[in-house]
Amino acid sequence: MLAASVTKNCGRILTSFRHFISLATARAGGYPGFQEPNAPVPGRNPVWSETGSEIFKDLKSGDKIFVHGATGTPSVLLSYLYHHIREIDIKHLNVLCLMPMGPQSLFNEDVRDKVRLTTPLANKYCREAVNDGRADFIPISVSEMPLLYRQKHVDLDYALISVTPPDKHGFCSLGTFVGTTRSAVQNAKKIVAQVNPMQPITYGDSTIHISNIDYLINGPQQLFEHSWKTISPAEQKIANIIAENLVDNGATLQLSPSNISQQLTLQLRGHKDLGLHTECFGDGEVDLVHLGIINNLYKTILRGRIVASYVIGSKKTFNFINENPLVALYDIAWVNSPELIARNPKVTTISHAFEMDLSGQSSSDGYDGHIFTGVGGVIDYLRGASIASDGEGKPIIAMTSLNAEGKSAIVPFLSRGTSVVATRAHIHYVVTEYGIAYLFGKNIRQRAHALIQIAHPDYR
Repeated sequence: MLAASVTKNCGRILTSFRHFISLATARAGGYPGFQEPNAPVPGRNPVWSETGSEIFKDLKSGDKIFVHGATGTPSVLLSYLYHHIREIDIKHLNVLCLMPMGPQSLFNEDVRDKVRLTTPLANKYCREAVNDGRADFIPISVSEMPLLYRQKHVDLDYALISVTPPDKHGFCSLGTFVGTTRSAVQNAKKIVAQVNPMQPITYGDSTIHISNIDYLINGPQQLFEHSWKTISPAEQKIANIIAENLVDNGATLQLSPSNISQQLTLQLRGHKDLGLHTECFGDGEVDLVHLGIINNLYKTILRGRIVASYVIGSKKTFNFINENPLVALYDIAWVNSPELIARNPKVTTISHAFEMDLSGQSSSDGYDGHIFTGVGGVIDYLRGASIASDGEGKPIIAMTSLNAEGKSAIVPFLSRGTSVVATRAHIHYVVTEYGIAYLFGKNIRQRAHALIQIAHPDYR
């Protein structure tokens, strides 16, 4: 019996080690031609510049340009790019950005025939352009975006990033957004950085040595803050149902950047010993840390620390993460790996859907032919929770019973032009303001019956 126990434990250790090696390879690069942004390059120094003509002197038609996204979008640097391409004869530039924030001059009419934005996550700054054809949308899990750069499916010519001023050792921080940025700076031919002293210094995968940067510009800039819409009574009810019925003490949470998730942070004040392993970190989670509710005590992956890939919120959150080793921001390919997610205890993931049919397949990037957000990490976290190593994972889809037009969000068939993001095989828990439907292992007739019970009464 002792020998069998030792063999069993060794097998677990070996399996964990294999997982670690494969995930570390995905995070660090592991492909020919990548560069390590943390490694100083002896004798190499960046050029401080004040003109776009110098920075982009090698820019040519067809070039692919990565842009740092979300709250850290380098608007000063984008202005340099806009003014430069406006004055030169160039075409077919492709700018790739995960969730750009701030006014987008690259949508201006005078450069419309020269450059196009491509994004996997539409937001209020680019949603209109995506839907009217001025920008392009990639239907892809954000955890796979780094593969586009690492495997050279997208061979980046430039990476435009926002960093903190270098420290005494020459290291800068990527601040609020690691996400896909690490993979971009590992693979781009040229790296241009806007030095922004308002960027917080963060830890994890967020450092780059100044010798890996080609050009630097001074660019003090307020970070883009995100405020949530007014919480509806239905969203409040959904958050309450999840908190009371589906979140256990000691659970590891993933909270999507949505109204329901932010409301949920208000409903968890009576819980204890929660952990956080999530794509996006925000204001509500900060409050739970201050209250001692999130302490990461039982997590398996980086126990005692919050794991995220980027930050969206207000100055409260930016100040909280600044020089705070409690928060670790990592490459999104690593953070959103289902195998990694599954190793934490009582994994409870909350994702969103706009529409779901009676078999359980759902759309989380839009409906009725319009793109509203993106695939994001929905599939990653649904899968991670469903294969949880302790068997206690809870993959949750949270959605209001009515859509923005007041029509049922639970329908016999998805509306025309609506994409399927999560298949019916992915769905376990569905929560509306009318209750919980558990679909795992249910046949089509049983699923339809369960979903009808939580649909709006006017449409049952």
